[in-house]
Amino acid sequence: MYSVVENKAVEYTINFVKIPSPSGKEKELALYIRDLLEKAGFDRVLIDTVGNVIALIKGTVWDEPLVLEGHMDHVSPGDIRQWKYHPFSAKIVEGKIFGRGTVDMKAALASMIAASEHLLGKEFERTLALIFTVLEEPAEGVAFKIAVEETLRRRPYLVILGEASSLNIKLGHRGRALIEVNIVGKTAHASMPHLGLNPIIALSEIINYVENIELPKHEILGKATIAPTIIDCEPKCSPQIPDTCKVIFDRRTVLGEKKENVLEIFYTISRKLERKGFKVSAKVATETLRSWTGKNIHVEYFFPSWLINKENTLALRSLNAIRNVVKDSGFSIWNFSTDGVYSAGEKNIVTLGFGPGNEKLAHQPNEWVSINDIRIATRGYIELIKEFALEH
Repeated sequence: MYSVVENKAVEYTINFVKIPSPSGKEKELALYIRDLLEKAGFDRVLIDTVGNVIALIKGTVWDEPLVLEGHMDHVSPGDIRQWKYHPFSAKIVEGKIFGRGTVDMKAALASMIAASEHLLGKEFERTLALIFTVLEEPAEGVAFKIAVEETLRRRPYLVILGEASSLNIKLGHRGRALIEVNIVGKTAHASMPHLGLNPIIALSEIINYVENIELPKHEILGKATIAPTIIDCEPKCSPQIPDTCKVIFDRRTVLGEKKENVLEIFYTISRKLERKGFKVSAKVATETLRSWTGKNIHVEYFFPSWLINKENTLALRSLNAIRNVVKDSGFSIWNFSTDGVYSAGEKNIVTLGFGPGNEKLAHQPNEWVSINDIRIATRGYIELIKEFALEH
């Protein structure tokens, strides 16, 4: 019954993977998808100010659309020598499509498009919006917010994220914050370190301190974590002690944690180091990202955690719909962060995840998605659209 639409989803996946679309350089893929959607006959297709692609199938109810959402960008493939097949070849081996962005998350985009296209011409009660965002990898939720608030200008009834879910329904994940800690010491010749204040030594004390702090734990989302990920010291001269050091900490948060919570653990150790002569400051990191359209987007790297109750009516209806295709599908949570930090974390819109592939393969060399998962996910999206958008 669905073989044609499933084959389209597989074909679209292959075509999308062959178009590199790193963050901030999604233009070629965005234009390709726009043209594909226009040719298919969607009621409206547009690219917004930051480069998101948005397509609509209009229903009699416009105010609360059903949103199927995913991102077009991907991380770097890294060292090509670690790949069995070229990361943009979309090589098919033993029923798997290999390539950067297969599981994260071009297979989901392809399945969403094919499923929606399959239902064109049906009577839609609720408007369906496909939203494919840019810059999700460095700053989840930021471009999605622009798409919803500045372009769609409607509060979604339900958001379905296409991130890899192993064909289960995802209910949420921990939040993510980047904490920038700056340490100022005093430079000196490396042969006479006692004449200076080495910020690297201070940094080691900070890292040791935060690693031994007891962080909050949530019964479903798990434990909050913190890890140093980027360190930069100046000046960079081997016989000279630096006088400044900046470190970025990746902090994963659980429900209820605010910006002040992620910063407060640094206050005690900062005061201790200041008594030794160092100057220490901690803040939520910020950055200005440039989209492929040339638009600058200011980002504050604090993205809240979120969790949908498994008894939520829309969650239960979604699970029942998916079980028409995947009998053993169930509820679970993601380990990584998604665009749901905006829709669910910030706006309290019911947001669920369903997508092809295993999230553990994301960002890995030899990333792949199974063709069978693409086929099943396509049927799953059809069931979700039928459940929430078509007239009954």
